[in-house]
Amino acid sequence: MARLLSSALLLLLMLCGGQARADSCGITPANVVFPSVSSISPGPVYASSTFKITCTWTATDVLTGLLTPNATICLNLGAGSGNASTTATTSRQLSSGSLRVNYNLYTDATYAPAKIWGGWTGTTTSGNGIVFTMTKSGGPGSLDRFVTIYGKLEADSTLSSLSVGPDNLNLASNFGAGSAVMNYQFALLGLLGCLVPQTVAIPFTVSAPVINDCNINIGNLAFPQSRLLTAAVRTTSSLSVTCSKDTAYRITLGAGTYGASTTARRMRNTGTAETVDYMVSSGLDGASWGDGTGGTVAVTGTGTGVAQAMTVYGMVPAQNTPSPGDYKDTVTATVSF
Repeated sequence: MARLLSSALLLLLMLCGGQARADSCGITPANVVFPSVSSISPGPVYASSTFKITCTWTATDVLTGLLTPNATICLNLGAGSGNASTTATTSRQLSSGSLRVNYNLYTDATYAPAKIWGGWTGTTTSGNGIVFTMTKSGGPGSLDRFVTIYGKLEADSTLSSLSVGPDNLNLASNFGAGSAVMNYQFALLGLLGCLVPQTVAIPFTVSAPVINDCNINIGNLAFPQSRLLTAAVRTTSSLSVTCSKDTAYRITLGAGTYGASTTARRMRNTGTAETVDYMVSSGLDGASWGDGTGGTVAVTGTGTGVAQAMTVYGMVPAQNTPSPGDYKDTVTATVSF
């Protein structure tokens, strides 16, 4: 009798944990697409996508859906095609040819290192797989589970050092059977995890369009107080331009609110409508900084991916002294690239 009971127990366990039936799980992934990324972005750029997992219990016999109501799901992610390394996944890369930029995928929006999606054997995030159990009650049918994946593209030197070019870049990393899989297993209690799983590939792409960009910041020109304008009065301010690496740029200055032209700028006393002539140049007492026409100059250069500083020179030439007061003008600086 004891021998017969042992055989029956073994058969029951096999039925509980076996995969020889029509129960199955599938996954519908979605690409992770970052919005347009400036190569001189001052901060990280984020994206997300949602994967749908569907498990189906079918009544192939009287036990199906009754003794194996638990489906354990294990989502495991490797390096991806863009990575410089097949094992180092604490920082993944998107690529375009030999160009790479750092990013990673996370299981929640804290973007903590412990939340990097991993689970692939042999990688540095092998312990970070996504594991959960779906439990079906009431017999045959299907259950859905939605899993959101969070992407973060780093604004580090790998981004700022990209030579984007006039046509911009599209960087990507592809995942599939060799780098992203869903393992699943049906069982009575769900205690086996994904020990003897069925395996489904998770094909999806992570991509980011990286664009050519420039930013410009310029400080105010503040002339010192003057009683008489019988001699030139000078001052300086700083200008900073940040452009994508190897991007040619051109900085022009407008005539100002009250100037007749870029060679005849004027500050105005808003109370009396009197004006004071002044000049702006890129060098001490140099040619007027304008748009490169009519005897003016425009400043040109090539971007490095980081801020480039230059000095703006202002001069009020000797002229008739107007009434005391504050004289102001507003000049627009434009960077073209």
